[in-house]
Amino acid sequence: MVVRAASAAGLALTLLASSCTPATPKPTPTASPAGASHLQLIEAEDAQTLDPALIDDPTSLQIGSEIFEGLTALDPNQRPVPALAQRWEITDAGRTYTFHLRAAHYQSGATVQARDALAAWTRALDPATASPNTIFFAALGARYPGDPLTSVEVVDSATLRLHLPRADSELLTLLALPPYWLADPKQPTSGSGPYRLDHWDRGRALQLSAFDNYWGPKPSVRKVDIEIEPDNVKRLDRFTGGGVDIAHGFTGPQLLAFARDPQQAAELHKVPNTRTTWLGFNTVAGSGYGPPDRMAIAQAIDRSRVTDLALFGSMLAAPATDLLPTGVPGHLNRQLPAYDPAAARNALDQAGFGPRIDLYFSTNATVGRVATDLQDQLSAATGRTIVLHPTGDFFNQAALDKLPFFIDTWSADVPYPSDFLENVLRASSQFNNLRLFDNGLEQALDQGRAALTWDDAIKAYQQAEGLALAQNRLIPIYSGVEPYLVRPGLHVPFSGGTIAYRWETVR
Repeated sequence: MVVRAASAAGLALTLLASSCTPATPKPTPTASPAGASHLQLIEAEDAQTLDPALIDDPTSLQIGSEIFEGLTALDPNQRPVPALAQRWEITDAGRTYTFHLRAAHYQSGATVQARDALAAWTRALDPATASPNTIFFAALGARYPGDPLTSVEVVDSATLRLHLPRADSELLTLLALPPYWLADPKQPTSGSGPYRLDHWDRGRALQLSAFDNYWGPKPSVRKVDIEIEPDNVKRLDRFTGGGVDIAHGFTGPQLLAFARDPQQAAELHKVPNTRTTWLGFNTVAGSGYGPPDRMAIAQAIDRSRVTDLALFGSMLAAPATDLLPTGVPGHLNRQLPAYDPAAARNALDQAGFGPRIDLYFSTNATVGRVATDLQDQLSAATGRTIVLHPTGDFFNQAALDKLPFFIDTWSADVPYPSDFLENVLRASSQFNNLRLFDNGLEQALDQGRAALTWDDAIKAYQQAEGLALAQNRLIPIYSGVEPYLVRPGLHVPFSGGTIAYRWETVR
């Protein structure tokens, strides 16, 4: 979604100064003109690391994704496509993947070889590396530091074969992300991506340039400078002053003020991420909520009002139309129960529902604002007293089935439906705070995991999600967005997911 602030004057992209006496002016950094090959960015936080085995923060992921690559990449729809592997075959009922690598080079000049994958992944699993990402090797039968990678076979210099303990349709997506990125074993900071790191002044700035020997299309953006500015006010001033091309990480009030300012001509893009927040009913502690009661509560909620009032004019979220957020494949614009306060009250009255509803939530400022608005909405719609319970140890209490009716959130690390649904809906998951068990749902999840094609996997996961939503065991409220400010004249093809956009696609 793009929000344009109308303005005849537009953003000032240069500083004008006058003086009675001649002086030599100091150059002021300004954003690049339209169509320029130099991109200037600003981030709130520096990359924590650019080691593919260690990356687990958003800034490192965004920057690292331009330096390193995996066997696959994700297209704008988060669908796996060839990267360092130009093609692959899936055999043995989805348990064997054979990858054929393309001719590619690292920024060091070394040739990419199949054995590099085994070296990179083994290093990530080495306890000495202390990678926080070893869990992502579970698809290969390794999960903990020190686990061996017996499932990886280097056939020859350009062929890699993976023998999975069981079929796992998430694998091709995982291979596009750290810790699966490849690097030159002799120079671990050297990847095969479209950009190379030229300079890193930690905590202050990074400078990168296009890699001339990149195997893919040559990026039109040849140079990228990244400035680090933790202060939200200063970062916004840098953008509005014309110092940078793209900026994000602002507060809701800042974004509202920006959007309402008629002097701003920049574009505000709301980029979908991988987070959804919902209301859930625990089947143990919340067994008193029957299907009519849950439907009534669903009808008592105006999602648009929640995002407008609690999330700053929907600057930080969008009303949910599905459990899967927009940034995760498989998202549907489902027909969730519509806002109907009269029907909600009538249904609860007819069911003889009591005068009080207890709502539990974590002690998080954003969730607290949401809870307060839901308290007002539910009270007005149902005629019941809504008692809020901010719970400091929310996750422990939820896991012990002590919270009957609660606000919950999941943010996927991997833009694939299994990351969401296996954690939130699978009966055996530690994060299934609903304590939901349904044979049909379990079977659909199994089918999604074992599917041999993307379309079959997505269809199965959508079926599983539909079963969970059918009886309103959970009520999606809103999905997260990350607002980005983009200077006039610059085209940025945002895609969402875990990596908002690619530098090489900016025009």
